[in-house]
Amino acid sequence: MSGNAQPDVAAIEASLRAMHGPIGEPDTMPVESMAVRRMALCVEDFDAIHYDEAAAKARGYRGIVAPWPLLWLVFFNCRTSPLKFDFGRATLHGGDAYEFHEPMIVGDTITMTAAVSETSVKQGKSGLMGFVTSRREFRNQFGQLCAVMSTTNIRR
Repeated sequence: MSGNAQPDVAAIEASLRAMHGPIGEPDTMPVESMAVRRMALCVEDFDAIHYDEAAAKARGYRGIVAPWPLLWLVFFNCRTSPLKFDFGRATLHGGDAYEFHEPMIVGDTITMTAAVSETSVKQGKSGLMGFVTSRREFRNQFGQLCAVMSTTNIRR
């Protein structure tokens, strides 16, 4: 589906259906103390659970807790397989949704898996648009689900 010809709905739907399933291989990253500290400072989260192990344990955590934006560090360091489209000219970020489960703790090893979970085609003012939702799961070394990040991309 290359060139100047405008693909039809059925062709885009077929292309999007073919994207369903895993995106690349699982990837792993350690949760490091300085990364947690820097992220907490960047987002101006001064809660002691992000800096002091005794304070975190006193609140019932296994150790120093990573602030949730650390997901982005894991995501960008682990992202080896971008989405590949065979139609359109531009990809837009349509938004993210998050679910939080088990906290990420300094010393954890986080494994991220990604898969295309939903696709659809809609008519926009400038033509057909493909919507792709990717679900990324972040699990610690115990297999516990720490977070889910769902991202919608729009291809036009």
